[in-house]
Amino acid sequence: MTQFTLPPRSTRGAVLGFSWGQIGTVVAGLIVAVVAVNLLAAGRPWSAAAGFVTAAMLFVLALVRVRGRRITEWLPVIAGALVQRAVGQDRYRGGVFASGGVEQHMDLPGPAAGYTWLPAVAADGVTQVGLLLHRRERTVTAALSCSGANFILADTDTRTLRLVDWARLLNILGTEYADQGLVRWSVTSRAVPDAGNRAVRFLQQRAIDHTCLAYRSLAEVTAAGSAMAQRHDIHLVVVFDLTRMSGQIAEAGGGDAAVAAAVLDKLPGIAASVAEAGVSVHGWLTPRRYAAVLRTQWDPAEQEIADVRTDGPAEVAPRLAGPVAAEAVGWDTYRHDAGYSRTLWVAEMPRQPVGATWLTPLYTRTTCRRTVTLTAQPVPAQLANLAARRDQVARAGDAVTKQKLRLVRTAREDEEARSVRQIDREQAHGHVRYRYALLVTVTAATVENLDRDTRAVKRILSRAGCDAIVLYGEQDQAFAAAALPLARGLKPIRGWAA
Repeated sequence: MTQFTLPPRSTRGAVLGFSWGQIGTVVAGLIVAVVAVNLLAAGRPWSAAAGFVTAAMLFVLALVRVRGRRITEWLPVIAGALVQRAVGQDRYRGGVFASGGVEQHMDLPGPAAGYTWLPAVAADGVTQVGLLLHRRERTVTAALSCSGANFILADTDTRTLRLVDWARLLNILGTEYADQGLVRWSVTSRAVPDAGNRAVRFLQQRAIDHTCLAYRSLAEVTAAGSAMAQRHDIHLVVVFDLTRMSGQIAEAGGGDAAVAAAVLDKLPGIAASVAEAGVSVHGWLTPRRYAAVLRTQWDPAEQEIADVRTDGPAEVAPRLAGPVAAEAVGWDTYRHDAGYSRTLWVAEMPRQPVGATWLTPLYTRTTCRRTVTLTAQPVPAQLANLAARRDQVARAGDAVTKQKLRLVRTAREDEEARSVRQIDREQAHGHVRYRYALLVTVTAATVENLDRDTRAVKRILSRAGCDAIVLYGEQDQAFAAAALPLARGLKPIRGWAA
């Protein structure tokens, strides 16, 4: 079976496995402890006690982790959540209470509030393409509807060929189209109840004799399985940076029409590259289809109505894509219209070699409504080379330091060093370096069902070798990044960091 190893955690700014912030906090704690000892020797016990308490707090801030994060990483999250609640920004009211009325405007809460519809018509002059323009971030987003062939039942040669084709696609997106303005992309796969029950409809439409025994038997089987029937909607979302495309937009005359023309010029090539990788493509989402995906994520109860409204893909008016109401419930739950959601961040990928089907249980062994989103950002070649060199220098420095201090070098550190060298070799062979985030959103009708489904998903991820963390205090932002096909969830690259 074809195997691959996912890269280790970033070693940026790390010494002996500790970040510079941790080292600085520990040093400050040691200095305060020394001062406290001197105060105690000088006969000032109360000042010395305060110094010892302060030193202990600094050590705790630097070294102790709570739910996968250091306390220093929790401080801005907690502060932001408290400020959000204090000013009333943890609740959203849309629908008739929103400012809507404009066809191009969407009433979305939180980080998705800046999106508007950008009118765009494909090369055939008829088909509309759903483009989302974010003027403040200067990005344009489009979503491609996809589906794949059965990978689990394929033989080894077929799997290897598909993995090679997918690797080629990643290189194309990270080089050719990154040079043309592609700043990030995501693959969003959501499992939703098959309210329309396509199996039943297929049987009813294709059967010739509805009175024979064979038809009745098949009808009973499909009807019995309809309660557990699910379908997987897969979308490849691409985001273009208008700043990188400024030259092309200027040549096209400027304005929204030029922006749409510049983006539309690239979409057929991306769809063709995806198709060449063995993935079935069903066209770029129109504004009504795109809005239906967004709307049914905000309101799961709308799924059945949207599915049975038409025989084809569900459609919703673009201006109705947002929720009627949404709010943060506690620290770990996000309530939106008829659903409750909880988003998990896969903070630790498998460290052992895993097969190409390592996430299959997440898609096949759960019946809850869930959305799995992988967001990736190609790193420019020069920055990727600097990052690889920095990681190798950091690992080599740690090895020398531990040897001088006669510290034990663990097998985990050896494996991470091997992974760093492997990544450097892959970049030398022309592979693109990516920054990525894997998020999973679980949605249910009640909090009790949400707790049960979340435990099931975390259990499956744990068995796959992943460490999944609930994004406490950030569920509203996490929902926009994980549940909505908008390719969000990655911090922008700052300076020379990758």
